[in-house]
Amino acid sequence: MTQQAGVTFQNDRKRNVISLTVLLLLSLATIGIDFLYAQFRNSSFYLSESALFSSYWLLFLPLLNIQWRLAEQLQKPFSALIFILLATIVHLVCYPVLVWLLSGSFYEHTFSYRQTLHYGLTDYSIKTLLAYGLSLLLLKISRAGIVNQSAELNSENAEQEKESFETALVVSDGNNRKTVIVIQDILYFSANSPYVNIHQLSKKYLHSATLKSLQSRLDNNQFIRIHKTYIVNIEKVVGYHSRLNGDYDLTLIDGTMLRVSRNYAATFKSSFENSHRLITK
Repeated sequence: MTQQAGVTFQNDRKRNVISLTVLLLLSLATIGIDFLYAQFRNSSFYLSESALFSSYWLLFLPLLNIQWRLAEQLQKPFSALIFILLATIVHLVCYPVLVWLLSGSFYEHTFSYRQTLHYGLTDYSIKTLLAYGLSLLLLKISRAGIVNQSAELNSENAEQEKESFETALVVSDGNNRKTVIVIQDILYFSANSPYVNIHQLSKKYLHSATLKSLQSRLDNNQFIRIHKTYIVNIEKVVGYHSRLNGDYDLTLIDGTMLRVSRNYAATFKSSFENSHRLITK
């Protein structure tokens, strides 16, 4: 979730920057077209008025952000269609208000609401409808990309974590001979300072490490600390029972019984239930 939120934030920020850049370019393009049209018609060109009416494009920035936030709640195509129509209507209604306010505040002549509304409906209705419809389509594609990107990140991280766990250990037997054992075959580890004893079904080995250093190299979904002197392979545990004082006794597949300290009991029980998919009382 954290990775997905981070990816979403970065994409939202990037999207806002791109949107602002595109809208500014469209505003400048509109002013340029007005200038060329005036030159072609050999008529007067007023930069201030052209810039005022180009505010149509800048109105998209706040409204698109509102649309994108609300669009996340839309699941049905029919609802999305209604939302596009509403966004278009709001834009075309607010545009004359914006022109009226700006012209009344900064210009000698105030443009009437009705005049600008007629102009907006005539020139911008189709453009506005297409803009909001296209934005929803792009948002859907973007969100799908974020989900896929997040899933890939989670998969890569899970694979990296899996690869970082120990799969085998080099240990010493009773004759001080080195041998390699598979982690999956280990029943439990017990402290034997400054070493660790490694217990299999019928053998015991000595390993030059501490339980603390060893625990950081083991898969904590499989190897659980149950006591300051024990780490157990949860897949080799067949059952446990309470001592009625907060501690527990567990039984391994070979009949070995180990004590579960009350400090580790909650984690052990949760891991045991998840591993064996049982509900215990």
